[in-house]
Amino acid sequence: MIDSKQFQHTIRRFIELYGDRTEAIGDEIHAGLAWIEETKFVLIGGGEAGVLQAPSWRRVSRLFGLAQQLRRPVLLWEVPFRAGLTGSTSPLRDRSTAQNSQLHLLKLPVPIIGVFDRLPLKPDFAVVDAAVLLQQQEADLQPSRGENLLTLVKVVNSPFHLKSDILELLSHLSTVPVETLVRQRLEGLHQAVGKGR
Repeated sequence: MIDSKQFQHTIRRFIELYGDRTEAIGDEIHAGLAWIEETKFVLIGGGEAGVLQAPSWRRVSRLFGLAQQLRRPVLLWEVPFRAGLTGSTSPLRDRSTAQNSQLHLLKLPVPIIGVFDRLPLKPDFAVVDAAVLLQQQEADLQPSRGENLLTLVKVVNSPFHLKSDILELLSHLSTVPVETLVRQRLEGLHQAVGKGR
């Protein structure tokens, strides 16, 4: 993620922050403070592993708290929302950590923008208020019959446009009341989980 052209063309500055290091640093992800132009974000970026373990969930939870405290928007860069720790083989404490972090994300009183290579699975997609797709497949923006897309979506034509697209989406989201953003995330997740049954 950090070595990608899109990331280097978009993020002006990145300061990586870590978790509490009680067991490990949570290195399945890259996370910290990022700047796009002069706009500050809390950035969580997917790593190679793709599955978040308990230390990574503690790490993102601390960053969600920082985003809330500093009133900074969150930028999720190729991070799977529902990854890991939900199976019955994980210790209860670890599953609780993951679920609490996910709930914290859903209720964050700041805009959440996702950057994805292509449209992700619905539970991953439901948590973001807006998304930027780096590639578009023909089926990406075709909702199923009767399905509403609650999330704003932009498709990037060039890595050089990613920066302006993210800032444009953030500008739009800052006009939407926080209560509306949280309600739409919860409704989107409810729809995604309901259709998955």
